[in-house]
Amino acid sequence: MKKLSDIWLKATVVGSLWATIEIILGSFFHNLRVPFAGTILAMISVGILVAFHRHWKQKGLFWRAGLICALMKSISPSAILLGPMTGIFTEALLMELFVRLLGGNLAGYIIGGAFALMSTIAHKIINLLLIYGFDIVTVLVNLYKYASEQIGYPELKPGFALSALFAVYAILGFISAIVGFAIGKKRENSQPLSQPKLGTQDYQPEGFFKLKQNQHFSVRLLFFHLFALIVCLVMIRYSIIYGSLFIAAYVFFSVFHYRQSLKHLKRPFFWVQVILLTFLATIFYNGFQKGDVFDQEGLVAGLQMNIRAVLILVGFSSVSVELRNPVIKNLLMKKGLSQLYLSLGLAFSVLPWIIKNVPKPGQIIHAPGRSITGILDNADRLLNLFQEIIALPKVIILAGERHEGKTTFASELARCLSGQAKRVGGFIAPGKFENYRRSSFNVLDLETGISKPLCSIHFTKGEKTGPFRFDAEGLKFGHILLDPEHLKNKDFVVIDEIGPLELKGEGWTPSIDKLMTVSEFTFIWVVRKSLVHKIISRWNLVDVEVIDITLHNPDQLAQSLLE
Repeated sequence: MKKLSDIWLKATVVGSLWATIEIILGSFFHNLRVPFAGTILAMISVGILVAFHRHWKQKGLFWRAGLICALMKSISPSAILLGPMTGIFTEALLMELFVRLLGGNLAGYIIGGAFALMSTIAHKIINLLLIYGFDIVTVLVNLYKYASEQIGYPELKPGFALSALFAVYAILGFISAIVGFAIGKKRENSQPLSQPKLGTQDYQPEGFFKLKQNQHFSVRLLFFHLFALIVCLVMIRYSIIYGSLFIAAYVFFSVFHYRQSLKHLKRPFFWVQVILLTFLATIFYNGFQKGDVFDQEGLVAGLQMNIRAVLILVGFSSVSVELRNPVIKNLLMKKGLSQLYLSLGLAFSVLPWIIKNVPKPGQIIHAPGRSITGILDNADRLLNLFQEIIALPKVIILAGERHEGKTTFASELARCLSGQAKRVGGFIAPGKFENYRRSSFNVLDLETGISKPLCSIHFTKGEKTGPFRFDAEGLKFGHILLDPEHLKNKDFVVIDEIGPLELKGEGWTPSIDKLMTVSEFTFIWVVRKSLVHKIISRWNLVDVEVIDITLHNPDQLAQSLLE
């Protein structure tokens, strides 16, 4: 069973704390329309990364923490491919690069910090080119020339202004890194605050890529979106009429199929940008060369840029949904990304606690040094909690509706695993029907084939739940099968099923609680779809894989588990 390495655990701590600051301050700045919000966040990020690296001097900490932070910041489905994700990860990569080249010292930190801050400008430029195309360069260059002439400095070329801007950002990066270095060094020489240990009550499992109920996926649709984006971009470049028709059809399809694609289109600020850009393009696209304020070619260019922007935003939002496809996720897990997914599960699990306990926006702005020190004080507490959580066993949840064949699927899966020389313990609970309704369940030992009655609508004694009364001997037999001593040396343990009784602390709960301290095997739990998230929360599961039995077959799943 794969578990998180030490470097990924520490990166999860750094990434989750960093993401919390990005989320809290980002929302605060967005609501107040604070200018240069991205720059301020980048400076704080550099300071946090440097301070943390002084605490845990390990190679690979920056880029891993950056990847986790970027994915957490991109909670909104439409932001996964655009916006802050790429900027945050780029900053982390640059910090990693220069600290590796120059070492974990002040020189490495300040050079890395300078390039990290400068990357925010490059990121903005690339985003503009991606969304609006190269026509935006023509409009902005002509606008700059016009402005420089109006203020009496026509000799100030665009390249000079851009270089000066990069220089200012480099200086800001120097300052941020020095502040982070000083905070980290001060903490090294001081005694950390004694704080209470975090417990499981501070842990709230939240699934990364949490999906809407009944969300459907298609690998074909993923490739369709990628192909459609390329075709539409080519069409709009060569014909605004035909390109607009193609894009309108594609946008209509995407908005109908993925309602969240409307998010960007509903924002008033987006349409303000559309009007402003069309206006600027109409005036400055040809730089007043024709002597007319209104330029038809500029109007067409402005419309093309805005139509392209709608296409990119809607298209990337649709692609981001399809990337959540469990098939894609399973493929990525097999390709070596299991550590990342486990890290994200841990990071999201403590996000509510971190948001409640990190300094508030006003405190961070007024006292950034003290705030970063407070954040560092929580690092070791989080690391200890993560180490405890990750020691829990891996759980495969077989999810299905009532009467959908969950028990049959579990039985076939156990048979496939046993056929591959894997030792399978636990039990399934096959039921019987009378007059088209479930009348009884048995406990069937998967190892020996011995079966005993568990519950029935005909029993006159025993605890009653719904229409069933439970047989004391059947319950005892099930608990014996789940005893840790009985399950020694087993590879997989099947429990069929875990439901409302277990959520109330009854049924198989006492045995499951005892088994959760044993991580030498993998659980296979049978659960109704409607109860999956409650079961995950009840046992604080992180290393968990939810399998929809309607989308898999036992043979393929067994092979996947063995791989």
